[in-house]
Amino acid sequence: MTLPNAEAKARVDVLLIQPLAGLGYKRKRGASANAQDEMLDRLRGRLAYMTDANLRGMVDLILRHAVKGQWPDEGLIRAWAYTLQCPPPRDCDYAMSLIRSAMGRAARDEGWAVELFQIAKRIGPPPGRYIIAQLKDEAEQNRRRRIVISENIQAGLASDADKAWLAEWHQDMADIEAIQSGQAEGQAA
Repeated sequence: MTLPNAEAKARVDVLLIQPLAGLGYKRKRGASANAQDEMLDRLRGRLAYMTDANLRGMVDLILRHAVKGQWPDEGLIRAWAYTLQCPPPRDCDYAMSLIRSAMGRAARDEGWAVELFQIAKRIGPPPGRYIIAQLKDEAEQNRRRRIVISENIQAGLASDADKAWLAEWHQDMADIEAIQSGQAEGQAA
């Protein structure tokens, strides 16, 4: 996971934490001031990837769901944030661990790693046999689509949407290769 810089954390503070503090939000009953400060600092780091608009949206979301002017649990805030905007692949612990796993390596060898990576970023839990079969089918369709788009690019017929799709597929594959090679380097150390 990449560590957010001070500027990114300050942005979370200005757009999310300060507006709620300004409305008089209190720490949860039974939580010490120190525990609250630590929770807010973790949120600053964990939500630093979010856009300004989504951080402002989080303020509204927390306002609607907070009870008695108290901060909701950190886990709820993070779950709501992930619903609004998934973290980038390098900050998504689950997706990275799945791609590093035996399943991720097998998926890469069998040609369905990008589809596994995409579903891991979207929904999370390890896929079962049915989902894996669907991912393999999707990977085969995407393989054919990549061929057609590449041919259309060479012929000057590819649409911007097709070019963007192909670029995203290649970016996901590059991320997968970087994640897996990083893990291999970690094993060698």
